[in-house]
Amino acid sequence: MVMAIASILKPPPSVPFHSLNPSFFKSSPVILCFPTHLMTSFHPSTRALNTGPEGSRIRSHEECSSDLLRKPVVPPAKDLAGLSEDEESSEESGDDDDEEEDWVDWENIILEDTVPLVTFVRMVLHSGKYEIGDRLSPEHEKTILERLLPYHPKYEKKVGCGIDYITVRYHPDYESSRCLFIVRKDGELVDFSYWKCIKSLIRKKYPLHAESFILRHFRRRRNLRW
Repeated sequence: MVMAIASILKPPPSVPFHSLNPSFFKSSPVILCFPTHLMTSFHPSTRALNTGPEGSRIRSHEECSSDLLRKPVVPPAKDLAGLSEDEESSEESGDDDDEEEDWVDWENIILEDTVPLVTFVRMVLHSGKYEIGDRLSPEHEKTILERLLPYHPKYEKKVGCGIDYITVRYHPDYESSRCLFIVRKDGELVDFSYWKCIKSLIRKKYPLHAESFILRHFRRRRNLRW
């Protein structure tokens, strides 16, 4: 009995590596048998190790099945907001871009709204199209009545009993200054300042930006930037 066990445990004779035929490693899969459970049973069991043509190991069905039962590798968790630091920084930069897109140049908007109107009134007064006492053309009069005069701070007082037409005359206090006049239905002449109309228009349409704009552009009428 002891001799049988010793013969099992005795290692097989080693074969010099250089004496092996190279084609040995390129042959069909080789099955190597190893004794197991030597101390518990005198009937040795074997396990098979399959190797491929190049000596690579071929995984058994049991190993593949065990891989399916492994706990999956979870990537690093994100923060509570669902963003990593890099993603959060990119989101913040995106917010800055949105803010830049939402930024509005109010001064430019006000200028675009008022400069054409000021240019129009100056044309009526100083282009030579109208002589003193001339009535404005229906088209020009409509522009004054719809886009300029309603913004005068004392509009109702200026209109009085009603407007007959609009004309160009000299200012009563400044003989060389040409002004717009309302000719009421009762024949009375009433002058009005188109600059007051422009300022009131800005205050009504752009209340949050009006005062800073007026201080910037109306401090000296002679040096107006429009």
